Amino acid sequence: MRIMGAGGYGNDLRERIVAAVQRGATITQVAQQYEVAHITVRTYLQKAQQGTLDHRIRPSGRPRTVQPDHEQQLLNQLDTHPDATLQEHARMLHKATGLKISYRTVDRVFRRHGITHKKRTHGD
Repeated sequence: MRIMGAGGYGNDLRERIVAAVQRGATITQVAQQYEVAHITVRTYLQKAQQGTLDHRIRPSGRPRTVQPDHEQQLLNQLDTHPDATLQEHARMLHKATGLKISYRTVDRVFRRHGITHKKRTHGD
């Protein structure tokens, strides 16, 4: 029997397992043929009946604090205040939206958009 991680099996295998049982094979036969546990076959049959066989991996971990509209606000701020520090951008975002984030988070948002935020020196 294969040992799978938390991700489970893909849609193709799930559909083949269900189809094999629907063609008349027993749960034991299908489990042996596809090297999965009996409970896996039973679960996929139940999910197929409920219409929820489709495998979608849920994002792991904590959801992002900074939502797309916050990111857009930061990018707009960068256009209107190009010389502001990361700390200043964090303060402006807090004032505009109520979301309080650190300057490090502002830096991560900018980097996700391919922006490295460097202040210009007076000689530039």
